[in-house]
Amino acid sequence: MNQSFSLSRFWLLLKLDFATNGKTYLSTAGLIVGLMVLLMSGVLFSGTYRNLLEMLHPLALFMCVLLGGSLFTSTFFAQYGVPDRGIHALMVPASRLEKFLVALLVNMVFTVLFITLFWQLHHLFLGIANAKLPTPGPKYNPIPPEPRIFLTYSFFLLQGAAFLGSIYFSKMAFVKAAGAFLGVALVVFFFNLWMSNAFAEASNMFAFPFTGWRFFRDRPYVVDFPETVVYIKWSFLVLLVVALWGIAFVRLREKQI
Repeated sequence: MNQSFSLSRFWLLLKLDFATNGKTYLSTAGLIVGLMVLLMSGVLFSGTYRNLLEMLHPLALFMCVLLGGSLFTSTFFAQYGVPDRGIHALMVPASRLEKFLVALLVNMVFTVLFITLFWQLHHLFLGIANAKLPTPGPKYNPIPPEPRIFLTYSFFLLQGAAFLGSIYFSKMAFVKAAGAFLGVALVVFFFNLWMSNAFAEASNMFAFPFTGWRFFRDRPYVVDFPETVVYIKWSFLVLLVVALWGIAFVRLREKQI
């Protein structure tokens, strides 16, 4: 039998994981989704446009999806930070690769669920609310495509950082991983903003990392990346997330209690 990976052993380990942690997974995910729906559904019960209700959607994205999702991810290897639980986890008769893949699979299922559900509810709720508002009059505006791309990728990158932090840090894993991620993200964001303003020298600059530039001089302008650059950019960004997973696996293989 393959000592690194066995499909039958992987399946048994996955069932064991859900038998042990399934209730925690489902209750935590239910809490995140429930709070998300609660924050976002306010627009459905208002007959007039209210900016506060519109702002609750980005708040739900940050509080429930980004913060809640990353907190959820940071618990996947938490048992290795506690000696008694860590010894038990290491003694489970499965390879480190299988243990890693089980945690990664479960994490990806819930990660995709959170971000997909948010964007679906975001457009569904705003569409229903706008249909009820009087015409002419102000309407609720969905999050534009550029920040949507930026936030969606940032979410997956944050999950990768939290996933790595859960095995890399023994204590306060989420706080340390989030702090490192936030520091790097701020540097990238402000460097991108500085570079776009330096090149464009325009007012009303609208530039998110990983997206094209939108700015206004005498009229609106759009500066997009060439197709080849877009391919290279997304290849690099995907590999960056995969690299975080790879480092987490290496750290798990070297983990000792």
